[in-house]
Amino acid sequence: MSMWNRYRIIAVIGATVLVGAGLAGAASAEEPNTVTHTDNIALHDHDTFKYGSDMAFNGNLVAAGAGAWEAGARKDSGVHILKRDKKDGSLEPLSFLNCSAWHADVDWVGSYLVQSHDSEADNVGCAPGEGEEGIRVIDAKNPRQPNSVGFAETIHGSHNLTTIGDTGLVYNASYALGDPSAVDGVSIIDVGANPENPPVKFLEFPDVDASGDHAQMTNNSGTTPTSPGCHDIGLDLAHDRAFCAGITETMIWDISDPRNPAIETIIRNPDVSIHHGAQVNKSGDVLLVQDEWLGAAGANTGCLAPNQPSGTIWFYDISDPKNPQPKSYWSAPSPDPTADFCTTHFFGTFQMPGEDGKPRDMVVTSYYQHGVYVVDFSDPAAPKTHAFYEPDGANFWAAYPYRGKLYANSFAPANLTGSAPETADKGGIWTFKLDGYGR
Repeated sequence: MSMWNRYRIIAVIGATVLVGAGLAGAASAEEPNTVTHTDNIALHDHDTFKYGSDMAFNGNLVAAGAGAWEAGARKDSGVHILKRDKKDGSLEPLSFLNCSAWHADVDWVGSYLVQSHDSEADNVGCAPGEGEEGIRVIDAKNPRQPNSVGFAETIHGSHNLTTIGDTGLVYNASYALGDPSAVDGVSIIDVGANPENPPVKFLEFPDVDASGDHAQMTNNSGTTPTSPGCHDIGLDLAHDRAFCAGITETMIWDISDPRNPAIETIIRNPDVSIHHGAQVNKSGDVLLVQDEWLGAAGANTGCLAPNQPSGTIWFYDISDPKNPQPKSYWSAPSPDPTADFCTTHFFGTFQMPGEDGKPRDMVVTSYYQHGVYVVDFSDPAAPKTHAFYEPDGANFWAAYPYRGKLYANSFAPANLTGSAPETADKGGIWTFKLDGYGR
């Protein structure tokens, strides 16, 4: 990653959308040859494309990233846009914009899309900003013909990104793990102000080696941050909170002034390998912190033994956000020694009625090659596996609930050593029907 002490916004030049060859393959609800799953979850739809990474939803549109895992994957890397059927939740491919990126995280800012670029070498195929690190802005007013219109360089590039409600602001998650002296903090990009030339503001964490070259984030926690930067940022807009999963710790931020977030609480846990993601339940009183075991570089070691604190989701009572209380953790109840990647990854919370008709707090999480899991954490001190679906050859990067269906994006054919061409048909978005959730 590059370190930038200033921001240079690249001139606006049009980009070309690929129609046809790069689109997601024909949808299918036929189960793969080898699949293990509980009886309460079933495959509803599968839209095939390679190297699926994160997803974002906007009404009946779905944006899905495809990451440039290796040089040969660049032709398959970029942003897919799909249309969601209002009645049954199945997806129809609309377009594919071949703006190659690692790892192509995506989010919506109104009718615009933003895409993360964390590698100069993999930023290929689209102007403005080709060969740079930062955030690309894509005009998707016509989702069948999206167009790259803007680019903002950011310090340490862009690993993940989060749109802050309807403010037009994007919080950028980035860091430089290989350089302990690098500046640590968060970039705030105002896409709403000017999508073609978005202003960027950097707030530095007030840590022990703060550079003094940037404005510092307000710290009300009473604890000095150690985070090299956020890996991902979750939101609870109802309570004006954001959650920075910051590798070494998770921070709770007050975002009542979203242009000037303030650190309110810092959570540390010696049993967490990588603070990778953080989300809350609907009422905002339970925080889920996800541990990407050894940064997924630990291959299958996260799944060698069942129910161990490796690659887990941790549950915290934050009814008093100044004093989070750890309640428990959950990890896969079965080992999977054959998986290259085996740890929880991107996840989302939702509610569904229980047998008594009362709402239950649930989370659906991707688990790389160990499948997709649904966990009931209505009692955060005793979370229970509710459902799972593990098809052979898939490699789930992200899983989210949306309007009565579960959507999971598979990174196949990527594996630990490169790619396995024989699993290419296991990539893309898998749509699941979970008994009791939606129609």
